[in-house]
Amino acid sequence: MIMALASTDWLMATGWRQGLFIHCIAEDAPTPLPFNMQDPPGCYQARDVSYIRAAAALCIITLITDIVATLLTGLGLRSKDHMKKYKYYKIAVYVMVLS
Repeated sequence: MIMALASTDWLMATGWRQGLFIHCIAEDAPTPLPFNMQDPPGCYQARDVSYIRAAAALCIITLITDIVATLLTGLGLRSKDHMKKYKYYKIAVYVMVLS
């Protein structure tokens, strides 16, 4: 999930690529660029479009719930009491399904 959030390869065209938070234009990018961009070569903050913000929010929520589920699984592994272990695992599975 961290790699997906950090990647700039969500949308790609010749000489142009965009991730959730940044888009990059190559030096030799043919014009016209996607979405009629007029930016010079380099990397810039991603376009402020609602579907990009929604996808970023969902990915961040998924990352947080994955971390919580991993911590709960670790607590289950550490627990000596079988009932607590079962509860931690059960909650971890529910959180992972949620994510």
